[in-house]
Amino acid sequence: MFSKKSPSFGVQLIVVLAMLIAIRYILGHYFSFWIIPNVLKVSLSFIANTLIGALAGPAISLLVFIVNDVVTALQSGYPFIIWFTLLEAIQGYLYGYFYYGKKLDNRNKQDWIYVIIATTVIMGIGTFFLTPILNQIYQNIPISVQFFAQGRIFKIFEIPFRVIVTMIILPQLQKIPEVKKLMGLS
Repeated sequence: MFSKKSPSFGVQLIVVLAMLIAIRYILGHYFSFWIIPNVLKVSLSFIANTLIGALAGPAISLLVFIVNDVVTALQSGYPFIIWFTLLEAIQGYLYGYFYYGKKLDNRNKQDWIYVIIATTVIMGIGTFFLTPILNQIYQNIPISVQFFAQGRIFKIFEIPFRVIVTMIILPQLQKIPEVKKLMGLS
């Protein structure tokens, strides 16, 4: 599970990843919307995260997510906490692990199941397991409060949304020869 081929680290990949980091920022800050006011907010930054993983593979995605988190922490003025950076690293690795070199077809039932599993694992580890633990440790917010009073439990409804968007976008991008090559698909 832990070894998977990564792309060659060239200028083209660096430029594309830099653009995706900028897109991630824009999607996260300007294209987030409330599904349930003050309870459930959905950010479209997962699209950029998925593309970073699909283009960079697990090892490079891990590094990209670390750099992005450190830069974001420095820009935001929030205290830098290494454990949140490690959480980002894990998520970056998972996006790369699941999506790099994986050809998807939105007409294939097995690909839909694969994306459901990938999304559930990524969100399960990040959104439902590690983030609540870190919020309890560093912000003194009990896990039960996060899940019920703050509505983290409703994030489960984000899984089908992410799956549908992923299955709309990735198969289409994989049809572009240059993107297909960058994604490790021959």
